[in-house]
Amino acid sequence: MTVTKTQLADAYAAALTKELGAEWDCKFSRRDASKFLDLLWPVVSELALKDTQKAKPGSVPLGPLGRLKMRYKEGTKARKGTNPFTGQPATFKAKPATLQPRFTAGKALKDEASKYFKKKMK
Repeated sequence: MTVTKTQLADAYAAALTKELGAEWDCKFSRRDASKFLDLLWPVVSELALKDTQKAKPGSVPLGPLGRLKMRYKEGTKARKGTNPFTGQPATFKAKPATLQPRFTAGKALKDEASKYFKKKMK
């Protein structure tokens, strides 16, 4: 099942209301949770890109969920090769250097996935 942004906002609003509702004396709506989520993404991406270096790209911890790391991928030069289907000589285009985000799941998320899988397989 793929979760939509609306479903994520509903779940996040319920969690915020459960954890902070009594303390802050309010009930969080889907709209409030959606605003929180919209504010979270630029902060995480800015932090991940902040100290990006070729040797050691930046990373952002996301609590027990995992860690978001930026990976530097070197560019490639144009090269000659052979089309495997026709056997004709071909030239492959050069690719520029890029930064790619990588997510590494944390131990807590891996443990939850393992428990869920074992429960489903019984």
